[in-house]
Amino acid sequence: MDKRIRVVVFFLICGIIAITLGKTLNPFDSRMFNFHDETQAARIQQMALNIKSGHIPPRLAPELSHNLGFPVFNFYAPFSYWVTTGLHLIGLPIPMALKFSFFLSLILSFTSMFLFLRLFFGFLPSVMGGITYASSLWFAIEIFVRGNLAECWFLVLFPLALYLIVLNSRKLSPYIFAISSLIISFTFTVHNVFSLLFVGIASVFVLLLNNKKRNFMMLGIGLLLSAYFLIPAVIELPLTYASQNAQITHYQDHFLCAWQIWSSPLWEFSGSAKGCQDDGMPFTLGKIHILLGTFGLFALIFDFIRQKKRSSHYRAITLFILLLGIGSLFLTTYQSDIIWELFKPILAIFQFPWRFLVFGMFSLGFFSAYFSEVLQDTLHKIAPYLIILMFAFLLFMSGKFFSKPWLMSYDEYASAYLSKNYVTQTVAYNIAEYLPVSADYSYWRSFDLQTNPQNTKIEMVNGPVEIKDSSTFKILKNSHFFKEVQINKPMTIKINIHYFPFWEIQINDKQIKPNLFDQLGRPIIKLSQPSTVRIFYNETGIEKTSNYISFTVYIFLCLLIFYKPLWINLKPILK
Repeated sequence: MDKRIRVVVFFLICGIIAITLGKTLNPFDSRMFNFHDETQAARIQQMALNIKSGHIPPRLAPELSHNLGFPVFNFYAPFSYWVTTGLHLIGLPIPMALKFSFFLSLILSFTSMFLFLRLFFGFLPSVMGGITYASSLWFAIEIFVRGNLAECWFLVLFPLALYLIVLNSRKLSPYIFAISSLIISFTFTVHNVFSLLFVGIASVFVLLLNNKKRNFMMLGIGLLLSAYFLIPAVIELPLTYASQNAQITHYQDHFLCAWQIWSSPLWEFSGSAKGCQDDGMPFTLGKIHILLGTFGLFALIFDFIRQKKRSSHYRAITLFILLLGIGSLFLTTYQSDIIWELFKPILAIFQFPWRFLVFGMFSLGFFSAYFSEVLQDTLHKIAPYLIILMFAFLLFMSGKFFSKPWLMSYDEYASAYLSKNYVTQTVAYNIAEYLPVSADYSYWRSFDLQTNPQNTKIEMVNGPVEIKDSSTFKILKNSHFFKEVQINKPMTIKINIHYFPFWEIQINDKQIKPNLFDQLGRPIIKLSQPSTVRIFYNETGIEKTSNYISFTVYIFLCLLIFYKPLWINLKPILK
């Protein structure tokens, strides 16, 4: 097939995927669906607020938790929010930006998987594998049931990162090295759990290829580019309730029975429950997808029997993906409990064993391409028609699952998930693990209107400080990130923030570090004289240093591309 024809066919297939799988994700259809992670819209709103205020990278969601502020962006992997907030900032309403982001993740996951497969297979087999991957029913569940923006974008970046690792091992180029490092850094900051696991997967994958040193240097630069997020997220995590909350979810309650991966008798939209019969959501990868992947495994055995010549790297990568897929699917089942117990300190952070279905998706995509390749080698003339029929049938059968039976207008969605009351009084309780330890968790939880609708003791905080006698102070400034108050006489005040080290407090131009807090983590300050009190957001030393590391490495990569002497000096090291 001529190259120009292949390009046309590729974009034609992208259009077909958009129509069959992405019809409900059309951003110009002014209807929106809801999903489990209903806080997504509010996070985008709060991230946009940071960027408009010049606070880059964002770390604080200032309106969350009764306007006391929540350090969610300091700990929640930001890449998918960079993308979606960017769509919002160029003019798309938040519900439209969300839909468009899911839509892009669907189309780009096919594209990235196609690129990866194209390194090993022909054009049509690679298309087949890409469609198997993108049309997996688990992808539909990630979008329409879970609404997990971060995992959807991980599905884009994972095969793309592996593609670039292979490309970087094959060709020494400043453009490939720099772009690969950048994409790798995105993969390290796309999902808290999967990004961590990707470090290990990528390291093993590099060992299977040539030019290991070059690729390990690329991974190292990717980590340094991600320093702005990774270093504070690790070092400052103990300042929140994250580790305590992680223990609340018992992974033992969320194992699957093998038949759930094959088929789900009910396609419902509630949550994961203990056992195999009471789950309110499906966990299937799709029967056709599993069959295609299984045929690919038989094709691998067939190749082995006929002793078809393959390069050692090809065989190693094929075996690696096979073990990754089988091992990951096994880890979702009750039979893997002994492994979870052995490696509990590491695996427990996954919380839900069924998260590993993502790698099952990837493996099925690879082996459906493998099957198509063997089919093409065996049935030369009719194979292309069979492959086209297979992926057309696959798209037709999967398309009905990429939808939601009930929709609401954009205005209704915004009213439900972007209202002032929802943002300030509800969102933080759905991501409660990031509450600063300066607050008493149980007491703070008592103000959750979802579980305690009668508790109205705390209203939205509007002023910088809490003082009983309003005549004794004057508010000079009260923005999200800077507050200034003139206090007219000695007294004790409460500052209306959940204290976290990136808040700086000054009394009469003198910086103080609070050591007394109320049950909501609000600093209690005793003033011995009339005072001017300033409270402002100022990144910690760790956060600033991490920003400098990322920025310096980014400049280094730019110089690598545009300043040839630097590349000439580095080239011998990378060979």
